[in-house]
Amino acid sequence: MGFAAPVMAAAAPYLAAGSIVTGVTGSVMQGEAAAQSAGYMAQVARNNQIIAQQNANMALEQGTIKEEAQKEQTGARIGSMRAAYGAMGVDPNSGSALDVRSSAAELGELNAQTMKYNAHVQAWNDINQAESYGAQSRLYQDQEGWDTAGSILGGAGTVSNKWLQWQLMSGGGGFGSFTSNNSGTGS
Repeated sequence: MGFAAPVMAAAAPYLAAGSIVTGVTGSVMQGEAAAQSAGYMAQVARNNQIIAQQNANMALEQGTIKEEAQKEQTGARIGSMRAAYGAMGVDPNSGSALDVRSSAAELGELNAQTMKYNAHVQAWNDINQAESYGAQSRLYQDQEGWDTAGSILGGAGTVSNKWLQWQLMSGGGGFGSFTSNNSGTGS
């Protein structure tokens, strides 16, 4: 047993150094993994932003197509009414025949404008979603930088903590020697 104590005392600095290296390496690897995860999430959010913007553009295009189709359908309906009134010998440009055609035209225009409005609402929602994804991406990018910095600071903290522990255990300084010199014993 007398042999083990000197060997352990001689090995203590090397064991402490190994512990420091292991702790620092673990902190750095953990920070890098968190940074890579944040970078990946930032890219996913950027991709979602692009898709949401494309959805907004498609909503506007589809709204324009639906609006034009509605107007054509309304024009065809009014043309059919005019032909039917003419076939019945009714003047399509006066009286109730004119009122019915006017109402059909107004209703068709209202439907077309509603389709256009709905497309703009959908596009507005998609644009807001795209902006939200953009903000989320920027947050992940910031987190990526903080995770990297945190791993470096965590490694430095681990080194200082292990150094302090080694100093306290070995009696080689640190707070242990400070308190022993100021304990009031005068030594």
